[in-house]
Amino acid sequence: MKNPPDRTLDRDQQILSRLARIEHKVDSLDQTTAFALRAEAQKHFAEVKKIFARSTRRAQVYLAADGSRGVQEIAAYLGMNRQNVTPELRRLREEGLLEIADSQGGKDIWAKKPVDRTLRIAKFLQQEFSLESGGRPAKSGKRKRTPK
Repeated sequence: MKNPPDRTLDRDQQILSRLARIEHKVDSLDQTTAFALRAEAQKHFAEVKKIFARSTRRAQVYLAADGSRGVQEIAAYLGMNRQNVTPELRRLREEGLLEIADSQGGKDIWAKKPVDRTLRIAKFLQQEFSLESGGRPAKSGKRKRTPK
């Protein structure tokens, strides 16, 4: 026996209402987590500094991982060898800063985790290493640090 149209509409409305409540709770959790992370920002940035140390290449790879590029595209974009990019991506993934956002045709697309927005890690690295938002060297200004 089929459900009458009114019942189907009511059920669909209930499902949509539940989904909206879940989405609201997830947003609330994200905001709470962001607030807690920012409260401890200095501690977290000490870890970020350890992860990147003096590695300009690691900072460049991190910044180039924008959710639209795979390993080969990141390497080409930065003018690096793929063999130099892959270990940096793995390390940043192990450190919890990058994730595979998507796999398209057998290639992994790399992206920053939400913690980047919360702590503004990309902005920090741009300033620390004099890099553009995509990881390329800034056109003006000198590097603050010398790469290893």
